[in-house]
Amino acid sequence: MPMQPCLLVRLADGELARTSLLSLQILNHNYAPLRIGDELALPIYEDASLNQLEFDFRLESINVNHAPPPIDPHSRLNAAIVSMTESNEQLPQSIPKKWERLNDLILFPKDAFLGEEWLAIIEQHDDFFQRIADALDAKRIGRQQPIAADTVRSAQVELLHGTDGWVEVNDNGIVYGFDATKVMYSSGNVTERHRMGTMDADGEIIIDAYAGIGYYTMQLLVHANVEHVHACEINPNSIKALAWAAKMNGVASKLSIHHQDNRITLRNLKATADRVLLGYLPSSEATWEGAVQALKPEGGTLHIHMNVEEERIDEWCEETLQQCLAYAKACGHDWYVNTFHLEKVKWYAPRIRHVVLDASFSSRSSAS
Repeated sequence: MPMQPCLLVRLADGELARTSLLSLQILNHNYAPLRIGDELALPIYEDASLNQLEFDFRLESINVNHAPPPIDPHSRLNAAIVSMTESNEQLPQSIPKKWERLNDLILFPKDAFLGEEWLAIIEQHDDFFQRIADALDAKRIGRQQPIAADTVRSAQVELLHGTDGWVEVNDNGIVYGFDATKVMYSSGNVTERHRMGTMDADGEIIIDAYAGIGYYTMQLLVHANVEHVHACEINPNSIKALAWAAKMNGVASKLSIHHQDNRITLRNLKATADRVLLGYLPSSEATWEGAVQALKPEGGTLHIHMNVEEERIDEWCEETLQQCLAYAKACGHDWYVNTFHLEKVKWYAPRIRHVVLDASFSSRSSAS
């Protein structure tokens, strides 16, 4: 047990003392507090200034134990990085506060560990990212990049540690597999994914107009007992992931993948679907007309994703419903809005929400 400077306080003042030392950044986390009779010994740094303390204490050097490794990941990450940045007091302040975990792959934000000072530390420590991986119990480290401005919305993840980007993620009893450096996976849409699995869609024919890796397709196939899903996707990397997931989840026989522009696919599938998913942001409007035409003559349901200003949501819903009815009328359908529901998925940006409008249409003749 090493001898360390400690503040001794009454047990009754222990929490007040600990909080005060934390706020002054003089509590030494490398060593564990020690109870001594009716007092608590709190290890502090040797050069700590005690002038601002407003409670009774005395200062002594005491034999204390090393603190056990921190449990929470943020503390472990900080401890790993601070040990490599001791010569730079400011750099630890820019340690990332958040990241995304995809199985054993950690994805940091796009601005993590950038700049000349971080570059110097990384060059100085060949095992910089290995230490981070160890601290977070991961095998691979990546850095997010903006989604590519191409027709397939390719992911742009920079792999900083590890040899490949293939990950497998279990969600709601379903396994998804994909290359995170090539396709996008949105962890933030988890509630909407799960909601699709609860749809009353037994025996339905579904079109997923923006299938991706199968976010919603797999939920419908595995949990909603649909008859068949036509998945439209143009990104070959997403198609690889979609086919893999269908096989792994035992639903490949109920899935048809259409590798082409979804506007062409929707035309080819005219009047066949009970339900069409339009899960594209910021707007799926380019496929509304084709989606309406793809529903069966007696009607069906659209799930229309959109980014909408909070104050315009009600107005947007009404405009969207009327536009879909106009498309239906143009192709000879006398439809009405049977039911509709708005799902607020998440905030996309300040004042902008990702919403989903569930709109069910019925033929007047079939309702009579």
